[in-house]
Amino acid sequence: MNRNIFAATILLGSIVCGGCGGTDTAPRGMGTLVVQLTDAPFPTDSVKSVDIFVVRVDGRVEDVDEATADQNVATETESEGDGWKTLATPNASINLLALQNGVVSTVGEAKIAAASYRGFRLVIDPSKSSVTLKNSQVLTGTSSPSVTFPSASRSGIKIGLSGPVVVGEDGKTTMVVDFDVANSFVMRGNSLAQNGLLFKPVIRATVK
Repeated sequence: MNRNIFAATILLGSIVCGGCGGTDTAPRGMGTLVVQLTDAPFPTDSVKSVDIFVVRVDGRVEDVDEATADQNVATETESEGDGWKTLATPNASINLLALQNGVVSTVGEAKIAAASYRGFRLVIDPSKSSVTLKNSQVLTGTSSPSVTFPSASRSGIKIGLSGPVVVGEDGKTTMVVDFDVANSFVMRGNSLAQNGLLFKPVIRATVK
């Protein structure tokens, strides 16, 4: 089954997947981070675009749950609290459906301390996000019908990991963050155009 995937390709200095290695210890130092976006086909014929306003991508060495991922997301400064490190700050509306068939888009780059990272989150601004149907109808958090996002302001979304990501000095590897758009929106009734959508994000990450 075709899925629509928002893939944030993260190139980290000498990253090794903790689930594949067997140790959470990494050399001290800094590595380079590059974040890119790509996508795969979206099966919903009535949808023209899915525009998600991505504020930033954060990571931290401690594990996170959904509640923790949604803490302290209001400002850029707060993202550094609770152990979070800002990895990318696109501050842009991204049409997930435009990133298909291997298309990628770089959204940020940062130096990151060598460590074992167990938590990542995507911070979005629901008030600037929308879904446009092929009949040109735009669904937002305030339209009727609407697309219901987690909150009216910024939201932190946990990125699921199969295991810790160990960042070492030098070298590069790729972590692909899959935003499963097809499974992230649920119809609220029998008609998309009349009843709108509910946003329930499904985001996972794997290390190549």
